[in-house]
Amino acid sequence: MTVRATRLRSAGLSAVAILALLVSGCSGENAGSLPDRSPVQSHIAAAPASVTVDPAEPERIELRSASGVTYLSSPLHLEKLVRGGESGQQLNPVDELPVWWGESGMPGTSTTQTVVVVGHNFTTREAPFRALRVVEPGDHVLLSTPNGVLEYEVETVGPLHKGSLLGTHELRESVPGRLILANCDVVEGESTDDNYVVIAQLAAH
Repeated sequence: MTVRATRLRSAGLSAVAILALLVSGCSGENAGSLPDRSPVQSHIAAAPASVTVDPAEPERIELRSASGVTYLSSPLHLEKLVRGGESGQQLNPVDELPVWWGESGMPGTSTTQTVVVVGHNFTTREAPFRALRVVEPGDHVLLSTPNGVLEYEVETVGPLHKGSLLGTHELRESVPGRLILANCDVVEGESTDDNYVVIAQLAAH
């Protein structure tokens, strides 16, 4: 089930800039085949939910179906992302790899801020975060860090208009264990005025 911006009710303080972000690179001709949920090799072994993971920068991300099939496995960019542009309200990853937004929460079981990972979705070539379009509620997101592995369950997915949350909004509230993934939305090979957003919650510890 996909949800529009008005129905996304819970996320963290860090969601504000990402839902106003301009992830560029969304122009040009069709990149080719549509994203799908075809199995890929996993590079992360899920840790027991009872394990404590101290906060650390994430190194790799995987998306898995509710039945445990991995359909995205990608390293994260080595350097964190910070806001840029003249207004300071632009997030623009340097290449096709997903990247942790350094002003958001640092992944860990005790983290009280929302963790944000963003990535490009090109129309001219493929990038890992094009897979966000096929994420479904109930899927799992795994983040590996130097201190361990964190597993999140997807709650909601859907497009959000860029810049729609620049003002006061409940998504400014910090939610412990919240993870947001976002890209520049592309539909049928054409860029849109939206970001595509996945909101997940850390598995119970």
